[in-house]
Amino acid sequence: MWPSHEHHVRRPNWTELLFDLIFAAAISQLSMPLEADFSLPGIVRYTFLLVLVFLAWFGYTAFSTQYAIDDVVQRALTIGQVFLVAVMAANATSGLSSKEAAGFGAAYGGVRAILALQYIRVRKLGDCRSFVSRRLAGLISAALIWASSALLPAPQRYAGWAVALLIDIGNSWPPARSTTAFPPGATHFPERFGLLTTILLGEFIASVMRGIETQMGWSFLAASAAVLSLGLGFAIWSCYSDGASAWETRHVRSRRDVARLRMWIALHFALFVGIGLLGVAVRRAIALPPGAHFSTAEQWITCLATAGIICVIMGFAATSERHSMSRSRRVWVWQFAIVVLALSLAPLTPQIIATVLLFILFLCFLGQTALLIANNQPSPVTGGADPGSVSPTAATRPYHY
Repeated sequence: MWPSHEHHVRRPNWTELLFDLIFAAAISQLSMPLEADFSLPGIVRYTFLLVLVFLAWFGYTAFSTQYAIDDVVQRALTIGQVFLVAVMAANATSGLSSKEAAGFGAAYGGVRAILALQYIRVRKLGDCRSFVSRRLAGLISAALIWASSALLPAPQRYAGWAVALLIDIGNSWPPARSTTAFPPGATHFPERFGLLTTILLGEFIASVMRGIETQMGWSFLAASAAVLSLGLGFAIWSCYSDGASAWETRHVRSRRDVARLRMWIALHFALFVGIGLLGVAVRRAIALPPGAHFSTAEQWITCLATAGIICVIMGFAATSERHSMSRSRRVWVWQFAIVVLALSLAPLTPQIIATVLLFILFLCFLGQTALLIANNQPSPVTGGADPGSVSPTAATRPYHY
C-alpha cells in the first residue's frame, strides 16, 4: 500500500470502471419513480437519494485516487460495496416514509462502514495518520446513525438522516491544508468523474430509446423528437468535454486550487441532477402524440434543467485553466443570454410544441459549445498539451515512496 502521488500518472483500472457502471445503474434506477412523479416533490425525493448515491461513489473514488491498492482484500471490500449499492437501488422505488427507504438508508450506512474498513487498512501510514483518523471518525459516526435511523418511524428518521448527512458532507470536504498535503490524483481524479459523466449520458441515450419504444406510429414530428433527444445527449457531452474542458488535469497546490476543486466536484453533482431530469423530460416528449405540448409543470422543469446544465458547464469552464486565461467577457455574456433564452421558453407552454422546444434547447447547447471552443486557449507553458501530461517514458517509470 502506498499514497498515490499526484504526478504519478495512473489511469482508472477495470475494477473502478465496473464500480462506475454499477453506480450508473443505481442512478438510472432512481429515475424510475421520477418518471411517475415528474413534479417538485418527485424531484426533491430524487435529489435526496442521488446525494447519497453520489457520496457513496465519491467516497470510494477519493480513496482509490489517493491510495493505489488492488489486492484481494480491497477487491472483496469493493464487491461488498457493490452489493450494498445494489440493495440501495432495489429500495429506491418507494416514498421516503416507507420501509424500503429505511432500507436504502441502512444500505448506504453499510457502504460508509466498508469505506471505513478501507481507511483502517492505511491508518499506519505515518504521513497521513491524522488525516485518516479524522476520516474514520466521521465515517463510523455516520454509518452508525444511518443504520440506527432505519429502526425509527418516519418523522424521527428524517432527523437522524439529516444529522448523518451533515456529518457525511462535512467529512467529504477535509481542510484545505489536508487536501494540499494529500491531493487527489491530478489525472486519475478527473478521469473518474469524466467516466461517470459519460456513462450517465449513455443512460440518457437509453432513456431516449425507451421513449422511442412507446411510439406506436412514426410521423415526422415524432421522428424529429427522437432525433433531437439523441442530439441533446451528444451536445451536452460536447459542451462538457470539448467546450468546458471539464476532463483536464487538475493539480492541487494552493488554497485557491482547493476551492476550485471543491466547486468542480459540486458542479458535477448538479450536472448529474440535470442530466437525470432532462432524460425523463425527453422520454416524455417522445411519448407525446405528434404536435402535442408539455404540461406547464413539465415545460418549466425541462427549461430549468436545461438552464441549470448550461450554468453548470459555465462553472466548469470558470474553473478551467484553459478558460481562466482568457479575458474575453463577450463569451460569458453570450452564455448568460443562452440561459435567459432557455428560461424564457418555460412560460410558453400553449404556444410551442414539445418537438420545437427540444430543437431550440438543442441549439442552445450547440451555441454554448461553439462559444466555449472559441474561448478555449492552449496553455502557454505546454504549447497546447494537457498541463498534467508527461512523456510516455515518464508515465511508465515506476514511482518509489
